[in-house]
Amino acid sequence: MRWVTDDAGRRWSAERVGRTSGLISTKKAKPSFPEPADIIRFECEADGAEPAREVQARAGLLEQLTESELRALLNVAPRAP
Repeated sequence: MRWVTDDAGRRWSAERVGRTSGLISTKKAKPSFPEPADIIRFECEADGAEPAREVQARAGLLEQLTESELRALLNVAPRAP
């Protein structure tokens, strides 16, 4: 789990909650199948009334994302169902 602060100063947790089942092409040619992606859920620690948000990001370790990359994902993430 990682933490990120939004533009309003609220603290959000960021956690990988799943991965899509994209297919990986074994050929070096132009890929025709989607690659797997991580599903990242953001939850606001400061405001419990703020709904959770989820977004897909490139598959990999959440720890590899910079704080600005996490903030950018948070800004585009729609509310979770």
